[in-house]
Formats: sequence, C-alpha cells, structure tokens
Amino acid sequence: MAMDPHSASELLKVVKPAAATDIATEMAYLNSSGSQEAEEFSHDVVKEFSTLLSGNDQDWGLGFVKQMLDDALGMERSAKAFEEVKIRLDHRDPFAPICGTNLYELAAALEGEPTQVISLVLAELSAKESASLLGMMDDDQRNDIIRGMAGATNVSVEAKVRVAKVIQQRLCELRADGQAAGGNAQEAQMRKISVLLRGLPLETRSGMLESIKQQNEETGAMVTKMMVLWEDLPIIESRALQEALRQADPQKLAMAMVNADQKTADKIKQNMSESGRNMLYEESLLITSAKKKEIDEAREILLDDLRELNEAGMLDFETEEV
Repeated sequence: MAMDPHSASELLKVVKPAAATDIATEMAYLNSSGSQEAEEFSHDVVKEFSTLLSGNDQDWGLGFVKQMLDDALGMERSAKAFEEVKIRLDHRDPFAPICGTNLYELAAALEGEPTQVISLVLAELSAKESASLLGMMDDDQRNDIIRGMAGATNVSVEAKVRVAKVIQQRLCELRADGQAAGGNAQEAQMRKISVLLRGLPLETRSGMLESIKQQNEETGAMVTKMMVLWEDLPIIESRALQEALRQADPQKLAMAMVNADQKTADKIKQNMSESGRNMLYEESLLITSAKKKEIDEAREILLDDLRELNEAGMLDFETEEV
C-alpha cells in the first residue's frame, strides 16, 4: 500500500503529537537507512503503524514527512515536531548521510582531519568502504586509524553527531567548490586519488578500483585513466616506457610530440633506439600543421599503452608528486 502525504496525515490526526513525532521519525529512518526493522516504541499505535511501514516500498523522505506533519498538526506544531524528527535521526544514525558517498569525495573531506576523526568515520562505514579508504592512507596513518577504529565503540552519540556534521559540511563545501570551478576542483581531487592508488601494491590497488567502480563506473574509469597522464612521462621509469615506445607508430608519436615540453621530449628520445629516433625525426619533418585535437588523440594512443602496463603492474614511477 502506497500513501501520499495527505493520506498519511489523516492517520496521524487521530494520535497525540508525541506519537505523531515517533511515527514520522520511524518513517524517515526506514526511508534513509533502507532498514525493514522498526524500533520498539511504548505506544501501541506507533507499533502498529511501524509494522505497516516495514513492508512498504514508499519513498518517505524528509520532504514527505514534513508535508505529512504540516497537514496533521498544523504549521506551528509541525515545525517543532519536524525539528525533533531531525534531531532523533541524527542521534540514531549520525553517519547515514555519509554512507554511500563517492570514495574520492569522502577522502577529500577527511584530508587533514585528526586520526581520531578518520577512525570514527571509517568505523561507521561498511567494511568495503572502510577497506577502500584505508588503502588510500600511508602505512603509518593506516595503523593508527585501525587502532582508533577498535576504540570507536566508546565514543558518545553527541561526539558522533558533531563529527558527522563536520564531515557533511566539508562534503558540501567540496561539491560547491567543484561546481563553482566548473569541475576543476573535483578533477584535481580525482587526480590526487589516482596518484595515491597507483603507488599501492597491484592487488590492493585493483581492489580499491573495483570498489570505486561498483559505486560509480564512470568515476572508476576516470580514476584509472588519470593514473597515467601526459605530464607523467618524465617520471615514468625507463623499462616500461621503452616497451610502450617500441610499439608506438612513428607517425602518431611524432604528432604526439608536437608542442611537448623539453623535459618530456628528452625523456622520450632517451628511451628510443637510434633508428627509432631517426624515424621520429623524419616523421616530424612531414608535419606542417597540427590541430590540438590531433595532438591530444596521438598522445592518448601512447598513454593507453602505458595504462595497460600500469593495470598489469608493470609501470613504475620515479616520484609520486602530483
């Protein structure tokens, strides 16, 4: 049975405001958590209402709940009841709004936070989410976080609410910054996560990437791609670069090197055979003009070969600076 806010409010009109608040809280909680288990209440009518709700697929977000309370209690009493509902939700599951957040966004929000805060947040996430975020931390920090997670059960609800609010605010600010900058801030953070991941052991990295892809396939693909960019060529270790250059089409490679900075050009030439350098030089003489799109496409061909080596764990970097 699906109910609109008006129908639900008609049912609430027969109960006292306190019971209406209990019911509204239960509806909002079941909606946000996906749980099918209602909390135990002392009011018989709330128990009956909660039993009815537990098998229903209706969307009872806060908007639904507020409209229902407005219709049932009137605007003045509804405002007080609605604030009480939000407070109860915060105390029952402070981290519900954070669970399911994209990992790279959450990692950005946690950056610079004390180990105790990070430990508390990770302790409230799913095992898969916590493992993914732990994989992005350095070894020393990871050990401290794990120890902190073990003691997170002793943290008061009030402290959890405060921490959850801080992280939610950070997430909102990061998303706003990303939108204001046309997505540049978000891309910069994805790049940072990509560099962190590429420095992990292959098995760990693959597990982290799979977790990201399960949350958002597009994000996972972007993170994978941003592990190896054109700007990384000067810091790619020689053996893997030589392998990729041996497979490169001289014509495409010459196009890719148009307008390349000196450091990148030198790195490529130093890792080619003499005959390969001669062919590259001859092809470069044939390029009289080049569009940016042609240059970018040619560079992506070489980068895709390097990304394949990276996915196989055969690509190393001389530095991990972003």
